[in-house]
Amino acid sequence: MDRDFDTTALRESLFEGRLHRDYLAHVFRWGWATRYINDSKAKRVLEPGCGADAQLARTFVRLPGPNFRPEYYLGLDLNSIPFAKKMRPDTVFARKIQLREKFNFVERWRELSVEFGQSFDLAVSFEVIEHMTLEHGHEYLAGINALLPVGGTLILSTPVFNGSAAKNHVHEYTVGELDQLMLSCGFEHVDRFGTFASFNDIKRAVKESSDPVKLSMFEAYERARQFYGDEVLACFLAPLFPDHSRNNVWIRKKSTDIFR
Repeated sequence: MDRDFDTTALRESLFEGRLHRDYLAHVFRWGWATRYINDSKAKRVLEPGCGADAQLARTFVRLPGPNFRPEYYLGLDLNSIPFAKKMRPDTVFARKIQLREKFNFVERWRELSVEFGQSFDLAVSFEVIEHMTLEHGHEYLAGINALLPVGGTLILSTPVFNGSAAKNHVHEYTVGELDQLMLSCGFEHVDRFGTFASFNDIKRAVKESSDPVKLSMFEAYERARQFYGDEVLACFLAPLFPDHSRNNVWIRKKSTDIFR
């Protein structure tokens, strides 16, 4: 690849009127992240690469009460963020939810380290690290490490390289490769889920499993398939089969400060 970063942004407008597993997987991730943040009582959340639509920030704004959103959220992106202009500085949300446009986190995270120190409880990275070179991916994770205290949480999703990468992805990782990179950047494994998988991949995974619960769920999956399309169902059982999923979400804990 002759580029360091790809600035492709997921836009809700591209999916109007149709269902697509990629977009549905994003929707489910945003919903899961808000629940995780609430359940873990994370007070300060960082999202380097929040996207042009800033969907997680918009989700926080739409939630029904203050108990469902963090005390402070900072979203950063290389692109313009139209939603940032709607966050009037005199609103409660604007004081709690800040968005910085055209901000290159890989190049500028040290500025944030000076400004915020290790004050974030949790960092979110959805579909970002595959849009940069391997070297920048290491720097990206190093920057997140610098802004979290030991014990802080990173939740990160990215496609799993299966021999064929998307054209707008600079570098896709295998599970083992990404695991080793995160370990080298001070993040130990906590959990991993699949986020979408094809019907055939799920079927193959079930055949390889002896778990009666997964087998019975697949029977329900086949019944649901008579009503729902595969674009919808691709996301439903994938969390049970991360090794057979095209995309994974990881939960990691900062185990060490790599700069000390």
